[in-house]
Order: sequence, then structure tokens, then C-alpha cells
Amino acid sequence: MLTGKNIFIIAPHPDDESICCGGLIMLAKKEKANVHVLFMAVGYSRQFLTGKTNAIERIAELKKAAKYGNFTHELAFKGEAFMKLDYMPQKELIEIIENTTEKYKPDIICIPSRDSFDQDHRAVAEACITAFRPLPKTLRHQAKIILEAEEPYSWGKKLPFVPNLYFDISDVFHEKIELLKCHATQLRQDPFPRSPENLKRLAGMRGSEISTVYAEAYNLLRGQIL
Repeated sequence: MLTGKNIFIIAPHPDDESICCGGLIMLAKKEKANVHVLFMAVGYSRQFLTGKTNAIERIAELKKAAKYGNFTHELAFKGEAFMKLDYMPQKELIEIIENTTEKYKPDIICIPSRDSFDQDHRAVAEACITAFRPLPKTLRHQAKIILEAEEPYSWGKKLPFVPNLYFDISDVFHEKIELLKCHATQLRQDPFPRSPENLKRLAGMRGSEISTVYAEAYNLLRGQIL
């Protein structure tokens, strides 16, 4: 299914691509598909669990993940925009996403969850909804498949995430966790929702829903036969 396809992932920050789409990335590597990740922002943050991190550290980790996951990447904002994406004009986020899409012309697009309790994640997700609105192909590239990724947070959601598309990642789940470990400053201990242990539990639950060991779940927003 993925061989030869162009996959475009929009990640609010480095490590979001691994947590939410790491299985798909590693399947794409295995099946020789092309993956491009647009990281919206990176910069200094005051981590209440691990202390301070900065853009230099995060970019080095990003590059390590890109090498391991065999994906290309670009960064929209560095510095003060980090953790302030919800303060930026939506038009600015939308235009960056639209321009990158036109340059890369993907077959499959993955956007962040609109139900995340991270306000900057929601801002990026809403910008994606506008950027990928249906238009005539003569005006703008239209990807055949658009997916909304599952966020491992569930607290505060009005409704639980109900996926309608799954990828069997049983053979690459270990590689997904290794991809996440490239972002060493962002690793969290169990029972943190984004810990490797909790991602294993989530993948196991999603796998049981399609009779596999592990799966990664998505909400299919647009779908055509590739």
C-alpha cells in the first residue's frame, strides 16, 4: 500500500511525529515510501519534569530521528514561536502548511489531533483543516488520503477517539519506540501518557481491535483508493 507513496506529516514539535505517527514512519521506511515531516516549531521550554531544554538540543534530536526514520524534514519556526503557536495568526500557519504541501505534493497527509489538550497542537490541527479544505485540483494539490492521528492523551475530551483506519505495526513497534528514543530529552517515565510503556499499551489495545499484536489508529478524514 505504501510503496512509492509520498507521505506528509505535520508535527507541532519534534517528537510528536514519533509518538503519533512513528509506526507509519517505520512502515514507510520498510516499504520504501517517502516521508516528509513539517515541524512547526522548536525552541526553549521549561520542562516541569526534566528541567530546561533548548532549540540546539531539540534540533540535534530531530536530525537523529530523521536519520533513523529515513524521513526528510523542515522547520517552520525556531525560537519564540515555540509553545506559542496558538498566539500566531492562523493565516500564517495555514500558508506555511499550504506552501509545503504544494512543494511536496503528498499522496497521504497526517495531521495532529484536534482534541489534544495542548493548545498549540489544536492550533496546528485547525490550521490543517483549513489548509486541506476541498478545492478543485486546478487550484491546489489535493492529497488522496488525509488522516488525523491519535493523541495518547484522553483527559478532557468530550468524546473518546474513535478510529476508522488502522495500520498493523506489529513488525515495527520496536522501531517506533527506538524512533521516539531519538528525542532523549522528551522521554517520560510511566505512567506519563506519552511514555514508551503507555504507547505500548495503546498500540496493544488498537491491535486487539483489528486482531493484530500492535496497531496505530487514525481518523480518516478523506480517502480514495491509491
